[in-house]
Amino acid sequence: MSEVEQSYDSQRLKIVEFMEAQGKSNKDVIWAYENIKNPPYKFAKQDVSAVLSGKRKYTQSIKWFIAFLIEYWDIK
Repeated sequence: MSEVEQSYDSQRLKIVEFMEAQGKSNKDVIWAYENIKNPPYKFAKQDVSAVLSGKRKYTQSIKWFIAFLIEYWDIK
């Protein structure tokens, strides 16, 4: 795994830990995403689980999605 992929994987894990600590579920992620006007990428509901579980490669759209969640929930 490249350094960039490791960084995004670390951020993904922060999101998962935050969700567990706050009692949030994939439904909360889907709600946040669906409330974006004109999102730059399209994701199906089943994509959310795959992204959060790390089953998808870190493409540009996945990187954007992870960055969006980090900023949306103000995760440090």
